[in-house]
Amino acid sequence: MVNCKPKFIRLTSLLLLLWMGNSLLVSAQTQINISGTVIDENGTLLSDVNVGVTGGSTLTKSTETGTFTLVVPANSSLVFSRVGYARQTYQTGDASVNALTITLQSEQETLDEVVVVGYGTRDRSLFAGAAVSLDAEDLNRSSISVANMLQGRAAGVQVSQNNGTPGASLSIRIRGTNSINADSEPLYVIDGFPSSEGIGMTIKPEDIESITILKDAASTSIYGARGANGVVLITTKKGTDKRSSLNINSSVGYQRIIDRYNLLGSYDYALRRNRISEQNGVIPPYSEGRLDSLQAGILGTDWQNEVFQVGHVNDHSLNFIGGTDRTGVYTSFDYLNQEGVVTHSKYSRIGARINVDHRVSDQFTLSGRVFGNYGIQNDLPLAPSTINGFLKQVLHANPASTFDSGVSARLDAQNPLHFIEAEDRENTSYRTNGYFSMKYEPIHNLFLQADFGADINKTEQFYFAPSTVPNASATNGRGSIISFDSKELIFNPTARYNRTFAKHNIGLLAGYNYQTYLYFEYGTTATNFSSDNLGYNNLGTAQNFSSYSARNRTNRASWFGRVDYDYDTRYSLTATYRIDGSSVFGRSNKLGYFPSVAAAWNVKHESFATDLTWLSQAKLRASYGLTGNDRISPGISLATYASNNSTRYTEDGLTSVNGIAVVRLSNPDLKWESTKALDLGVELGFVNDRIVLVADYYDKYTDNLLLDRNISPSTGFIFRTGNAGAVSNKGWEFSLQTVNVRNEHIEWSTSFNYSNNRNRVRELGSNDADIYVGSVKPDGAANFEDPFIIRVGEPIGSINGYLYDGILLPDDPALTTTHPNAEVGDPKYVDVNGDGILNTEDRVILGTGVPTSFFGMTNSLRYKGFDLTVVLQGQAGGKLVNVQNLDMMNPLTTGNVLAETETDTWTPDNPGGTLPQRGFYGTSHGGWVNSRFVESSDFLRLKNVTLAYQIPSKLLSKIRVSQLQVYANAQNLHTWTSYTGLDPEIGNLATNDQQNRNVGRGLDFNAYPLAKMYIFGLRLTF
Repeated sequence: MVNCKPKFIRLTSLLLLLWMGNSLLVSAQTQINISGTVIDENGTLLSDVNVGVTGGSTLTKSTETGTFTLVVPANSSLVFSRVGYARQTYQTGDASVNALTITLQSEQETLDEVVVVGYGTRDRSLFAGAAVSLDAEDLNRSSISVANMLQGRAAGVQVSQNNGTPGASLSIRIRGTNSINADSEPLYVIDGFPSSEGIGMTIKPEDIESITILKDAASTSIYGARGANGVVLITTKKGTDKRSSLNINSSVGYQRIIDRYNLLGSYDYALRRNRISEQNGVIPPYSEGRLDSLQAGILGTDWQNEVFQVGHVNDHSLNFIGGTDRTGVYTSFDYLNQEGVVTHSKYSRIGARINVDHRVSDQFTLSGRVFGNYGIQNDLPLAPSTINGFLKQVLHANPASTFDSGVSARLDAQNPLHFIEAEDRENTSYRTNGYFSMKYEPIHNLFLQADFGADINKTEQFYFAPSTVPNASATNGRGSIISFDSKELIFNPTARYNRTFAKHNIGLLAGYNYQTYLYFEYGTTATNFSSDNLGYNNLGTAQNFSSYSARNRTNRASWFGRVDYDYDTRYSLTATYRIDGSSVFGRSNKLGYFPSVAAAWNVKHESFATDLTWLSQAKLRASYGLTGNDRISPGISLATYASNNSTRYTEDGLTSVNGIAVVRLSNPDLKWESTKALDLGVELGFVNDRIVLVADYYDKYTDNLLLDRNISPSTGFIFRTGNAGAVSNKGWEFSLQTVNVRNEHIEWSTSFNYSNNRNRVRELGSNDADIYVGSVKPDGAANFEDPFIIRVGEPIGSINGYLYDGILLPDDPALTTTHPNAEVGDPKYVDVNGDGILNTEDRVILGTGVPTSFFGMTNSLRYKGFDLTVVLQGQAGGKLVNVQNLDMMNPLTTGNVLAETETDTWTPDNPGGTLPQRGFYGTSHGGWVNSRFVESSDFLRLKNVTLAYQIPSKLLSKIRVSQLQVYANAQNLHTWTSYTGLDPEIGNLATNDQQNRNVGRGLDFNAYPLAKMYIFGLRLTF
């Protein structure tokens, strides 16, 4: 072994001598006097500004009049700092200076000039990546969630509200869907700390200073394996040493369903039932007397009125901002209670946050962030996208029956309200995270930082169905308790160095990241209860139990670096490299390598463009990089064993044997899904940035997709998970911002954004075989399954089905050829390949469930104390399979139907009818996915309107209030669309399966309806 101790001692001694010599040299330098004044950007004198030599301690502070005086060595670099303001440096010369003026910019003003990027910031004019930023002013115009606020606000960012359940998360996609089986949601980074789960959607808008969405690979590759889907950077507010303030935002409101289905009324329904009974030779169920009572409104129930309600919303928050010259504190508390538009559904949340920043010295800073959140969601008893979804029960319920809330339900009673009220579902969530950061500047422009973080999350699901409901009657009640626990620990040290010489600026970043994620899930299901009274509060009263548990751990270790360079503010270059190690992959491929490069040319700063006064900014940029995706099941590369009862390992292949067997093959060669991305962009500003245009073209290619592919039956298995596919996303996007009017009385500005994405599946393994996804079956539709297909050359989420060709009429030759088992009046489909046989070979692509275009427009108008904001949002190019209408247009059902079913069904007496006589699943092929129910999901929505009024300060002085604003906010006011369902934005296979979430986004069946929301509130500042 080599003894390194003598070398270490010699090196330490040398460094000590150099330091002492440098100190003696400094002390021998000429001393000069520096005096002056410190002001802010508005010319206000600033007191308590720390003034010192870079790398040394504070020498003095500015007085109450903003003045300062100190003696320093010649050619020193002075630093001026104060909490709430950006640091300013000044390089002295050989002579004294007696009237120096230093201007400090507030951090909010500085924020407008920089872009928050991974592990730092970058001057906006030099930034070479693609990003969009939203500040606190934009965020405070939305009260419920950040995700709602993002809708229609950012080019290239699709925010979809797939259902209206209170507390439900929204789906966010940045520049398309990159994967089939892996998570496609973006990475959230809160105050520099990556989060494995969507914590960003639980943060109150009032707590956020800014949001930056990184879209291209050059910007996201610093996060390596987690950056392929884009990155959402959230910066929360922090304290200031300015005047302390207490801020209150309190609002109340209500929400109601956007639209209702046009169903048969009680009288028309009874007539229909009588007619069907007579046709079948059965005594009609409704007498003349009862028909008269139904027609008069004495009897009958409108089940939509009984189930849908006006939901009340209470949203209140309080925050404090303050501090001293060395310490800044921001703390907040919030409470939300949101009732749904369906009875017995609601969401409540309470949260608290404290952010502390303390400057120990001019070189050493400590920061801490602690956030806690507790939520309760009362869910509906029947999940969407199933046969027994709650909406199906409501729509099919008998309107000719009379509802009596005081009568106990019978098992055969068709009372959807009982289904909702009797079953008890409550989901609770507890979340706490804390981040701690230390920053040290040992020498000028060298910053050493160490970050530590912990994120703890616990979710519990409580469920009980009494013996009085059909799905629990056979088991004499059913109850369950399931718990999901996760803990994530983060350690992230970094070093940054900035250097300027002549016209060159260089920034260096190096860092290490370690994260460990622990997950534990366990649950118990109980049946055969002695009593329904205790529900899930005591599962011990049941006779039968089954339990399970699951535990996994994921580790990540990463090394990364970045170089930022610019010359004369004209040319900038950024190069990034990251190495990620992840435990989720096979032993042969645990490391991933993710480089990127970006360049920008600031054309406006060229000499030939300086005289173009009408052109305020002009920048061309390009980037290329590689990112990855490791968000898959942790044990997917390993073999899975389970206990089962099987005949697979017996001699005769017939006798069942209990034992432990392999249920999934291992794959040690499993590796990363990786995305290569090119971005080309241009940024233009005209007339002092009264008009700003940003346009981008991007091309992303994701390969090594994780897919289950068929293997040889000789292995004893049907498929094995491997890297076998590729997907591309190409598109362009632009945003246009204009200041239309600006004077001392009025300001009107407009922002518009548009995005177009072309998604295609490029590979699916060696034989490129199609993959079918879906399996949704309405009552009677035995063949209505796999509505989606994954096919090479087509978009992810393509809808696969038959071309509807009207109704089979008496003389139609198809009755004896392609439809030999059909009857007159049945649906007719096109024999696409012309072989005279109607089968699966005749299915075609009917569209994609993922829209290809998204757009939004925001108009902001300020007039004196009034502030009006109007947001429009829309999408185009997508389709929805309207299974809800298919299910409600069945002439043979005894349940209720859409009103048009009664008037527009083809019969010999109604030859002009357009609906099949036996419905769309009255025959062996009637329930097939077909073009009759594949509709355009295009829409334009008046998403958000906010009107606020700022009470004049002269009226507030007597009550000692600094600011008072009252406001009214309305969401989802109106939608322009041709879609015949409740809402064109709804659409997803509501399931925990990631493949269905990525692929099955174009299906409307039993989804919780969206709501119109009206909010009235006030903002107070003391």
